[in-house]
Amino acid sequence: MIGAIAEKEFRDYLTSRRFLIFFGFLLVVMVLALIQVKLNIEVISLGGMSSGESTRKVYEVMFGVTSNLQFVGAIFALALGFDAITREREDRTLKVLMSHPVFRDQVILGKLLGGAITLAFAVLVTGLVVTGMLVWAGVTIDSYTRLITYFLFAYLYLFLFFTMAVAFSAYAKKSGNALMYSLVMFLIFIVVIMTVAPVVARVIVGPQPKMPPELQAMSQKIHSSKNVTLAELNKYEKLMEEYENKTMEWGRRYWKTEYYITMLSPMNDFEVISDYVLDPYKESSESYFIPHSPTEEAPKYSLSESLSFAKKEIITLFAYIILWFVLAYLGFVRAEIR
Repeated sequence: MIGAIAEKEFRDYLTSRRFLIFFGFLLVVMVLALIQVKLNIEVISLGGMSSGESTRKVYEVMFGVTSNLQFVGAIFALALGFDAITREREDRTLKVLMSHPVFRDQVILGKLLGGAITLAFAVLVTGLVVTGMLVWAGVTIDSYTRLITYFLFAYLYLFLFFTMAVAFSAYAKKSGNALMYSLVMFLIFIVVIMTVAPVVARVIVGPQPKMPPELQAMSQKIHSSKNVTLAELNKYEKLMEEYENKTMEWGRRYWKTEYYITMLSPMNDFEVISDYVLDPYKESSESYFIPHSPTEEAPKYSLSESLSFAKKEIITLFAYIILWFVLAYLGFVRAEIR
């Protein structure tokens, strides 16, 4: 029964005008972003650079695709799921469906499965189009495994917003209300969290350490006078080292606090995961606080190592999916159907 419901939902999604409009728009903005990549590469070539220098790697040009998936892709997923339950309730087909020998958990699981299959189809088509456009634009694809992994996480990202919309549809009485709740939560994820993160981090960590008056006075004396004793110079270096250590420790605590707050945003999580998955040279964010030699060559990481750098974001992404999935399930099986 779950398979039959999922098949019906999949068929209804693919033949709906809403799906064709939103998915078509998503593909258009993807194509336009990669056409811009092609034009940029041609401009670089005309600028006198050699062909080897003018080529670009996938991780250098995919920011446009990631940005479109973050915004347009999320709205596309919300548009699919916001009336998954309320539409049936408003058309009075849900009561007819429940009059048949079918359990509520089969209905909601079938609807979620149908949406999951629809999104898988959409991501597959998008992935093929993007890959073809990358080849056409002359972008070097070093690892198709990394590109496939990228689109797997893109699928999970879209499925998160689909389940969120279905959850609101399960609790709302009308489709308009479900859409409004979904969009408000979308704005909280995309605007509110990212905006308040630095403010909250500053409140929690406190103000940045100021240079002690003694150090400031010694600094002015050293830079304005030639009559500086060795003892004064040594004391200055010691005080400066202490001040720099305090400032660095403050920066580390501020960064970690802001990092954990922004991790509450699925958009930020998907962006971080995408950076690590696509770029084999991207180091762990923790390594930014470790001194590096200017001549030290950047290491190349394996896919598993890159994924380990984003393990917190991956866990958060799965946690959101499970949360909204459970809320959608409980909201429907406990709903009063009239």
